[in-house]
Amino acid sequence: MEWMVFRKQFLPLMIIRRYLKLTFNYCNNNGLLDKQIEELINMELPFRIDLLPTNFPPPNELVLNICKK
Repeated sequence: MEWMVFRKQFLPLMIIRRYLKLTFNYCNNNGLLDKQIEELINMELPFRIDLLPTNFPPPNELVLNICKK
């Protein structure tokens, strides 16, 4: 999952949260919440369902926001 890597670390949680929220709302509004992921992969969607994170690093490696250094 290349998009999950930001500066050689897992994407900040606020970005993942926003992406998941948009994805959920789209699926909810279009009656897709009952579908299996295998069904959604073959559909034309404004997002890639196969790129949704299912595994996360340990909590001490996660960051909340992007911080300018």
